[in-house]
Amino acid sequence: MRFGLAGINHETNTFHSIPTKYENFEKSGMLLRGKEIEKLYDSPSTIGGFYKASQDFDFELIPLMFATTGPLGTITSETFEKLISEILEMIEEKGPFDAVLLNLHGAAVSEEFHDMDGEITRRVRDLIGPEVPFGINLDMHANVSEQMILNTDITNVYQTTPHLDADETGYKCAELVYKTVQKEIFPTQSIETPPMTINIVNHNTNQEPMKSILAESRKLYSDDEVLSVSVAEGYPYSDIKKMGMSFVVITNNNMNKAKEYSKKIAKYAWSKRFEMDSQAPSIEEGLREAVSIREKPVVLMDSGDNIGAGSSADSTHILHKAREIGVSGILQTLYDPEAVEKCMNRIGSMITIKVGGKSDSLHGDPIEISGTVKKYFEGEFEDHGRTHGGTKYFDAGDTVVIETEDENTLILTSKRVGNTSIELYYSLGLNPINYPIIVAKGVQSPRPAFEPIASKIIALDSPGVTASGLHNFNFENRIKPMFPFEKEDALYD
Repeated sequence: MRFGLAGINHETNTFHSIPTKYENFEKSGMLLRGKEIEKLYDSPSTIGGFYKASQDFDFELIPLMFATTGPLGTITSETFEKLISEILEMIEEKGPFDAVLLNLHGAAVSEEFHDMDGEITRRVRDLIGPEVPFGINLDMHANVSEQMILNTDITNVYQTTPHLDADETGYKCAELVYKTVQKEIFPTQSIETPPMTINIVNHNTNQEPMKSILAESRKLYSDDEVLSVSVAEGYPYSDIKKMGMSFVVITNNNMNKAKEYSKKIAKYAWSKRFEMDSQAPSIEEGLREAVSIREKPVVLMDSGDNIGAGSSADSTHILHKAREIGVSGILQTLYDPEAVEKCMNRIGSMITIKVGGKSDSLHGDPIEISGTVKKYFEGEFEDHGRTHGGTKYFDAGDTVVIETEDENTLILTSKRVGNTSIELYYSLGLNPINYPIIVAKGVQSPRPAFEPIASKIIALDSPGVTASGLHNFNFENRIKPMFPFEKEDALYD
């Protein structure tokens, strides 16, 4: 029994000024073909879950192509067509298959297709025909569409934020597809999309209100006909019509129940909508709170420079405010390849240089620092623990550490790398628990890495292309009325 494996995984921030091109996938080191994909088989990722299921259920997994890169702006039409054409060609060349499994994100946007993931499922379905079982596993920040549901037999979604169940949900997706092939089940899918989205500071599934919503969704499994229940939080930085929360229920040959249950959990989440609209403190409020806390380190989440959501990775807003109010002892990364190049040959020397704030006008001005260049590092490192999304391999590019005269430690990188692993610090000989304040450029994704060492984590309402306050953005394509934008006019029943 042969299952084709492929995927294009991208979280597209349509407010980002830099478009996503084919070269971004190439440079990420994660444009993988054939046996190259096998390096992910032992990772806690969706593909790792697919592989484990193939071993347990004794089907052959045929790796075709998998492409992923960090979030950036809208994917160019040329890039999308090049990627999807290669996947379709490989399905034709290596097929026929008994089933197809795709690792998608669910929040990919191209210039031509706002619902790019839906378009991928349409083209794959058109190629393989209506009878071949077809499953997709999506990120919890997916903007799930009706098109995805119509074109697949199984649509499954991570159920944790931070994302620690990519492998588990990938396994479940593959298991359900296998059982469909075996005719043990006959899946029927239903989706509900109430007009609502969530402030990203409230996405944590270990905290309310998402904790209760997930608990309520799990109650549906008391019905033996329920095969899968997926709550998708949506991705608020994609300005598209289908942006927002969605609820997918798969039953065994009972569409009426699938519709009833997806509606039920959607209505429960709708009843919690005002709890999802709480706001984060300002940068100054967060810095002052951090200073007041005796136990260290305090981790400040720079929501406006959330690398995992497509930001610039070089925001200086927190550093400028810290200097203004006299706060020091900060450890943080900054993306600045220009500064790295100037520092690489000056290890052990003093330097005065402007760093950060060079990508665009949203993330602060460059900040001038004086300090000692302490170390150079080539930038590649691994994390063998549980990380957001199951990422195992990281590459910060050429990296230097500067200890500044105002007692901050800045890690300058030449590649945008999310702060979802603290192994970068250890690779540089730095122990993060020795620093009073750590700035992590993210909101939810860094938590698995930092929760074991942090005395407290504070998410800040900092400016930037991923600011937590959705009122900061000019949405042109979202549905209207929609909560929380039109609080009183948005209706769902």
